[in-house]
Amino acid sequence: MMFNCNQCGLCCKKVGITEQYKHLDRGDGVCRHFDDDTNMCSIYDNRPLICRVKESYEHFYKDQMSLEEFYEANYRACDLLKDMEARSVSDLKSALIEKFEDIFGYRPGDEYEPRVRNALEIMCQGQYKKDQIINITDTSISSNGKSGLVLTVNSVCVKDAGNSTSRFIAKYEDIDYTYMKEERFLGVDISALELNMKYGTQYRISINKINKDKLMEFIDYAMSLYEDDDKLEW
Repeated sequence: MMFNCNQCGLCCKKVGITEQYKHLDRGDGVCRHFDDDTNMCSIYDNRPLICRVKESYEHFYKDQMSLEEFYEANYRACDLLKDMEARSVSDLKSALIEKFEDIFGYRPGDEYEPRVRNALEIMCQGQYKKDQIINITDTSISSNGKSGLVLTVNSVCVKDAGNSTSRFIAKYEDIDYTYMKEERFLGVDISALELNMKYGTQYRISINKINKDKLMEFIDYAMSLYEDDDKLEW
């Protein structure tokens, strides 16, 4: 029995969820050696020992299981990653839309094409498509989607010069916990919703155009949808 890798890149894009590979996380759960353009390892011939199936077995797992058992464990982990990737986006989006409506009391969405286009390009930094948007909170003067907050099927995107953290994209699966930092200055509420990431970064949302307590509840729910497959165990 041998382990045949088809180089799909999934394990390279999920190093943040496995203890054995966390040291390779570039900060967003993806391996720091992964090339997004080619969907392949940029140092394949010189890749770390832990990324070489047979060699890693000899050095790390030889005393724990047979080589055949190790191959089987790798195949199971590979299948689990593929199952995670194949999770129905439509089902996930439906659940998030329903939860948003339950929390905020109105149906999310935006049909104004210029605003959606700007939100995707500017707030979402070109990383998402229209059908991945849950809701747009527009803070721009012209209501043109050039600043504010976007909730997508797997992240919260912010671009606002007046926000505590002016620009960021935080994936729900990468958020460790949320916290409401309540503060007032000269009688003015300057409270901010903190997103504390698993990789150590902290983002803050102080936008007043959206109810931050309700936003925290929504984000906590979105995080929970990604918790089932949070850890892979050999």
